[in-house]
Amino acid sequence: MSHTSTQALSATGPTHTPAEKQPTAMDYCRKKGALLAKRILLFAVFIALWDMAVRTGMADAAFISTPLMVLNAFMKLVTDAAFWPHLYTSFIEVGAAFALSVVFGVLAAILLDRNEAVNEVVAPYIAAFNSMPRIALGPIFILWFGIGISSKIVLATSLGFFIILMSTYAGLRNVDRDMLLMSRLYGASNAKLFWFVRLPWALPSVFAGLKLTLIYCMSGAVIGEMIAAQSGLGLLLQTYSGQFDIASVLAVMLILIIVVVILTAIIDAAERRLLSWSKGSTNIPG
Repeated sequence: MSHTSTQALSATGPTHTPAEKQPTAMDYCRKKGALLAKRILLFAVFIALWDMAVRTGMADAAFISTPLMVLNAFMKLVTDAAFWPHLYTSFIEVGAAFALSVVFGVLAAILLDRNEAVNEVVAPYIAAFNSMPRIALGPIFILWFGIGISSKIVLATSLGFFIILMSTYAGLRNVDRDMLLMSRLYGASNAKLFWFVRLPWALPSVFAGLKLTLIYCMSGAVIGEMIAAQSGLGLLLQTYSGQFDIASVLAVMLILIIVVVILTAIIDAAERRLLSWSKGSTNIPG
């Protein structure tokens, strides 16, 4: 290296890449507060537009109700002791269907991933059963299992099972090949490959499937209750729809939304805790 170049390097000194600033607790709270404010603002705009449409005559309150009427119907529902058994019934149906879908769906995905011969045999049948309109089969399920909660659990499980099966299977099959080869070179057994490579890699897909499975199980249970039931939120929807009580229909739907949002938030919290190692892996600065 020339003397001039050495002097230039000495003058400028070594180049250091500035370390990325770690967010503080205050930054986190500020970010979450801003996000919450934006969500509240969006909701407020929606409510204002809805109320304005009715007040200006652009929409008929008999068909879309009003925010105030829905709020009154909501308060009437949640303060009525007869409402809570309906919510409890739907919650039991959704919880049982979700648990059955997750357990059998994940186990089936693992079996298909580990046994190619079984996968080749049953794959066409899985596609065929998944393509069937299970909602249209609701009356048949009720005929087979009665109008109690069993038929609703079966209907909801038939919807949720395939969602978690497909998402888990896709996650297991999309593991990085280089990571598998490197793990094998370091002497990892098939069991270690599954528990320490395949399963962690598939977890994001599994959690995405869990959230969809929850929604489909809720839909299946409510639709089954609307067809024939002795109790449940779907029965309330069917009753209020027959009475053309739009405010109460929307109030029940609001309760369904609140339940799903709360349960989804619980899944999100579990996902953040279990997948903290992958946080920011897809975030590109700039």
